[in-house]
Amino acid sequence: MESRTGRRLNAAAAAIVAIAAVGAARASVGPAEQTGVFALAGGRAKIVSKFWAEHGSGLSATLKVRQFALNGTTPILDYSVELERTMHMIVVRDDFATFAHFHPAFDVTTGTFSQAFTKEPNHRYYVYADTEPRSIGQQVFRFTIESDGPNVSPRPSLGASAPSVAAGPYIMTLSQTTLSANAPNLVKITISQNGKPARGLGTYLGAAAHAVFISTSNLAYVHLHPKVAGATSMDSDEMDMTDMGSQAGPLLQMKVPALPLGSYKLWIQFRGANDRVYTVPFTLVAR
Repeated sequence: MESRTGRRLNAAAAAIVAIAAVGAARASVGPAEQTGVFALAGGRAKIVSKFWAEHGSGLSATLKVRQFALNGTTPILDYSVELERTMHMIVVRDDFATFAHFHPAFDVTTGTFSQAFTKEPNHRYYVYADTEPRSIGQQVFRFTIESDGPNVSPRPSLGASAPSVAAGPYIMTLSQTTLSANAPNLVKITISQNGKPARGLGTYLGAAAHAVFISTSNLAYVHLHPKVAGATSMDSDEMDMTDMGSQAGPLLQMKVPALPLGSYKLWIQFRGANDRVYTVPFTLVAR
């Protein structure tokens, strides 16, 4: 028969294990504060970006970002509004299987951006803070949310994906998923529904679409905005249209800057006729 002392010791041990588990989950977000890694392809760091998390229950947290001038201690308070928002925060899982596009709240007094986020267990996440401090231009920094346990992410596919991907009632088709490395590329995009060019598409955050590229090798970041194009048929050459109002398709074109050799995960977001925003994943290879 177990003694009272034995039961008390077992209960105490269980409590210690439970406390350790909670501590491990909370520590999984990473260091108390991280200095961001500059991630904008082709750019250079002109500010310093800091990241930390305030923990909630389970694996939920409020992600915090505050930015400073180089060698400065005063937070930056003045940002340009880029495509209707002060910050675009992108969060992707380490296997590139999930993608989230947030617009954190901004405290104009402290210069702090705040965004609620709940991670999945056993995965690392990459957080990108994309801003335009006034008179400085676009700055993008990457932070890491560590896995709370053994990382179970499978190795992501690095081969070029199929050119057509379904998104709700729509199908998005790219003219190519293999690019010429180290040279600009023009990628044509068609959004169709029931085998015909989709109608009634709307703009999303002031653009026809948003496209985020992330290198699978060095996690470099590119954020583009495909432009609306018009044509008499889906196969004819595009011409710029200036009288299409808020229409955002179904024919788009995207000028991709020169990308080094490698594989790139791409997510394109657009607004459907039902006012829902769709996110369409691809894998592009530059070679």
